[in-house]
Amino acid sequence: NILEEAEKLSKKTQALLYLAQTGFNGKVQKNKLIRADQVLMDAVQTVEKLYGSTKIHIDFSLLPETSDKLKVMGNSQLLELAISNILINACKYSNKKDVQVALAVSKKYAIIIIKDNGIGIPEKDIPYIYDPFFRASNVGVHEGYGIGLPLTRNLIQMHQGELIVSSEENVGTVVEIRLPLFKFS
Repeated sequence: NILEEAEKLSKKTQALLYLAQTGFNGKVQKNKLIRADQVLMDAVQTVEKLYGSTKIHIDFSLLPETSDKLKVMGNSQLLELAISNILINACKYSNKKDVQVALAVSKKYAIIIIKDNGIGIPEKDIPYIYDPFFRASNVGVHEGYGIGLPLTRNLIQMHQGELIVSSEENVGTVVEIRLPLFKFS
């Protein structure tokens, strides 16, 4: 287990170094064809090891018939890091309540939705959630540095995707990640 976790940490460190080399502009990034469901599953497995007391339920009922319709162009380590950050936040701020995850496909996007029933984000804090080092006013004893969400947004934007966050204090947060599907010629 320790060796496996060390290897995952090494991959994430390499991904962050790679991210720093790209300068967040995406022009230097080397992408390949990957499956959105596999990246999601890898992220869930990583987070479940860290937050074993929080149950992560995955809904695959909206998946297409073929895996070809789940392919996106991207860097699997960077996307896994982005999804893991959202899952970690969902687990951390849900106070051990279940986290719901769904994967769906539209004509243009692979859509990952992560929903928790946690502390939520106060309405007055929403405009600042992407500011580096900003932490919501209600985080209390939950540890963090305020870099996960800004980093995640940058990673998703590097993949020409969208990150949509909606939240209500004391109700929970819903995060939607939209990644453009690869168009086969």
